Amino acid sequence: MFDKVFLTKIKYIAIFVVIYTIIFFLFFSILPYIFPFVLALIIAYLTKPLTRFLIKRLRLSRSLSSLISTLLVFIILFVIISSIIFKVTVEAKQLISSAPNLDVIRKFFENNIDKLRVYYSQIDASIIQKMQEQISSLVTKTYDIIVNIITRLFSLAIGLPVLFMIIFITFIATYFFTRDISDMEDKFLSAFSSSGREKVRRIWFESSKMFGNYIRSYSLIIFLTFLETLIGFSLIGVKYSLMLSILCAMLDILPVLGIGAVYFSLAIIYIVAQNYATAVFIILLYIAVTVIRQIVEPKLVSSSLGLHPVAVLAAIYIGIKAYGFIGMIYLIFLMVFYNILKKVKIF
Repeated sequence: MFDKVFLTKIKYIAIFVVIYTIIFFLFFSILPYIFPFVLALIIAYLTKPLTRFLIKRLRLSRSLSSLISTLLVFIILFVIISSIIFKVTVEAKQLISSAPNLDVIRKFFENNIDKLRVYYSQIDASIIQKMQEQISSLVTKTYDIIVNIITRLFSLAIGLPVLFMIIFITFIATYFFTRDISDMEDKFLSAFSSSGREKVRRIWFESSKMFGNYIRSYSLIIFLTFLETLIGFSLIGVKYSLMLSILCAMLDILPVLGIGAVYFSLAIIYIVAQNYATAVFIILLYIAVTVIRQIVEPKLVSSSLGLHPVAVLAAIYIGIKAYGFIGMIYLIFLMVFYNILKKVKIF
């Protein structure tokens, strides 16, 4: 019924999907245990050009060049992260201190309670009961979120020694990976024949290029979210726009939570403060930022990965609906690695 070549191709694709799925879920299952080493390997690979420059140009030994590269990267990361944390902490304290207090919230509800009573008298009893259930559910969820945040903060404080241990292990592992990465590559390639070695090199080259393009494209998307939020909040006159923009950029990485957590919370604060115009502008800005992201994301990711925009859009939607952020990553990289293997003529 079907052509033999077509059936053979389908068989190879099915084998690829099964192997990819096993490796993907196995990797993410053990990632919490090997995270410092994975991070160290990525940093070592990224600092490889700098290490090579120090060895060739400055005539330094491989060990010393690796140590300098590792120290330089960790110092830069420490300065950047410390600066962001300090700035966000300062502005967060000021924001919390200037936010409407309980008296303002109480007065807001007292001033509007009569209006609510009039509305209640005109609404069907079943609708009122449904509204009460929804409000009760919202209050319960809000309480659970607050408790969860406090619990996580305590867990973070307790886990600081573990965090320092992870940083230390990552630093040491980065140094050794940076020093020995060339030898590791040679030993790995020695397991293949000459033709197999060439294919592995091409697969590694294409994978590195596409992974780098993927990181760059999403970094640009997150930066656009940050820039749009910063400009929008500054024009509207929202205080502490820098801190809130950084928070939005960080939340933009999480599809489940997203920037809506900041925008809607801020809109509610301004509604309680009876600044309705600013609240409306914040909602409109949120819609604009979300629409721009939905338009830009598929095009940017597809062009950087060499995939069709519709395929990327389908991967994003189906992946998030099925398994959230992990599902999206799974489907996108399934298509990416399939394209790479086609380029290398594995299929």
